[in-house]
Amino acid sequence: MKDRHNVRRTIPDVLNAIRDAKDIEEVSYYENIMVSMFASRLLLLATIATFALDYFMRMNTLRASLINGLTYLFLSVAFGLVTRIKLKTYTATLLVSILSGFTLIFTTFRFYDDIGMAIWYVAFILILLSMIRVSRTMLYTIAAAMLISGAYIVFKFPQVPDVQMSQVYHITQQAILMPAICVVAVVVHKISNDRYLSAQKHYMIALSERDEIMALNEEITASQREIEHLAYHDNLTGLPNRMLFTDHINRAISDSDKSGKPFALMYLDLDDFKSINDNMGHAMGDQLLASLSQRLTLTLKKGDIASRIGGDEFNIMIENLESICEAEMVAERILRTFDNPFVLNGRDCFVTASIGVVIYPADGNNADILIKNADIAMYEAKRNGKNQYVICDYEMKAIADETLKLSAGLYQALERNELELYYQPLVSCNQERIVGMEALIRWNHPEFGMIYPKKFIPIAEQNGLIVPIGKWVLRTACIQNKAWQDAGYPKVRVTVNISVVQLQNRRIIDTLEEIIRETGLAPEYLELEITETIAMKEKESIVETLTNIKNMGIHIAIDDFGTEYSSLNYLKHLPADRIKMDMSFIQGIDTGNHDEAIIRAVIVLARSMGINVVAEGVEKKNQNDFLFSELCDEVQGFYYYKPMPASEVEEVLKQ
Repeated sequence: MKDRHNVRRTIPDVLNAIRDAKDIEEVSYYENIMVSMFASRLLLLATIATFALDYFMRMNTLRASLINGLTYLFLSVAFGLVTRIKLKTYTATLLVSILSGFTLIFTTFRFYDDIGMAIWYVAFILILLSMIRVSRTMLYTIAAAMLISGAYIVFKFPQVPDVQMSQVYHITQQAILMPAICVVAVVVHKISNDRYLSAQKHYMIALSERDEIMALNEEITASQREIEHLAYHDNLTGLPNRMLFTDHINRAISDSDKSGKPFALMYLDLDDFKSINDNMGHAMGDQLLASLSQRLTLTLKKGDIASRIGGDEFNIMIENLESICEAEMVAERILRTFDNPFVLNGRDCFVTASIGVVIYPADGNNADILIKNADIAMYEAKRNGKNQYVICDYEMKAIADETLKLSAGLYQALERNELELYYQPLVSCNQERIVGMEALIRWNHPEFGMIYPKKFIPIAEQNGLIVPIGKWVLRTACIQNKAWQDAGYPKVRVTVNISVVQLQNRRIIDTLEEIIRETGLAPEYLELEITETIAMKEKESIVETLTNIKNMGIHIAIDDFGTEYSSLNYLKHLPADRIKMDMSFIQGIDTGNHDEAIIRAVIVLARSMGINVVAEGVEKKNQNDFLFSELCDEVQGFYYYKPMPASEVEEVLKQ
């Protein structure tokens, strides 16, 4: 609200102030000013007129003339001061009313005998002045009436003879006109007051509704801000989420194109975060993520952005790079923050992170490609041992693109009959004849040609296709082996590699029983081969499964034996029929690297436990001769046979 005392006391300014007033009290304040302005000016004119009439026309003494004039002058000044000093509006209104009444009484008692009926013009003027507060239209009407009345009095006054009024007239006039004037004044003020009370009541209701609407609007605005914040920020850490971070990337791309300065995008993933949730609970995991977000914010310089895009994954953007070295320095600085433990529930917790780094525009021209390539580099950091950063390069992106194509094509490989089994014979050292066939899957890709299992089996394990593919391999190998037997070829076992995902499938036993029943192959001619890595890491969860499989009559083989430090300790728990020594030992024969001693020890150990030994990767005569001399049970390798399609195996079996 503007300062009331700074309003200029002119009719237009006061009218504007009344129009712009915010409440009834303020309207009353300015209307009091309007009344005082008119009254003060009229009384100032009355002062001059009274003194001139008494002193010059009626020839009264100077003392008597000054008393009458100064009385009006005092009232004029009083009207002006009432609204200039800082009084409450109610007090100012009361004083204006008292001054108006005193003016009427003084004029009546002092000048009635002189001006007669004109005294009622004074009374009506005061009443009309009090009615200013009714409406602005009334004010304009009063001004017009005063102008007309004044002109009429000036015109008629010279024509009125000097008449002596009787006592009866005085009494009648006092008895009728004075009460009538009072009644009119009371009625006018009653109407005015009622209108003010009604207006104030409606105003207070409207003001209350306005306050409620404003409060509701503030709540809606606050809710909208909260919704907007939740829509663009992570609820746990308060960092920008993927949606907002993508907007930041798009803005950074635009800025980089204009300035010519590249920017870096980092993909950070905590190493082994699952163990934190499993061992300490998800609440502690959330606390760790919140603490990490604070560290990232403190580590980055102003203008750089950190974002949580989900789980334990964070994206970081470093703008206005002068060189790639600057991005490397930031990655190093972020990794160093993990040197200090995170305090979770009073306990020190050490974690590490892997970071993938990409540079715009070299590693992508939009947000999706940049994030994807940073993710590729991050997984490369994990494969390299974790707790490090890797900058994305062309080879990584090429491999990732190829992997993506392979993953997409693998879904249709079975339907399109693109998968094929090759077989590599196993030769008995004692009998020097084929005693088994290892089934090896191949993928005849329409674009990449023949693909070996090491390239696409990990993809199948990741996307869950290993179960249907593994089932197809088992059924195809059993069907083929049974067909060879039905054709009169020597009965040999067929070995099928099986993954940990298949072993963990609850239906593995049912699947094996179903395949054996459908194909008619005797269980003793089927062998399942698992890697030693799986056997060691998943021992407790698969020993029971392997035991049940062996009880069905199916053989169990452990591949890559000797690559785990705990092999000998776990071997006694596994229901293995044979172990296959890793080819790295076979290649060490005659090299002086003690591989021969290891081979002898493994053969002796296995023989003492009643387990057969298979040497794989035999490629040279000296390797074969050494294994024969050490009484190895079976050999497998290019020295005898390479993996072959089923049609070529039949030719070998005929011999």
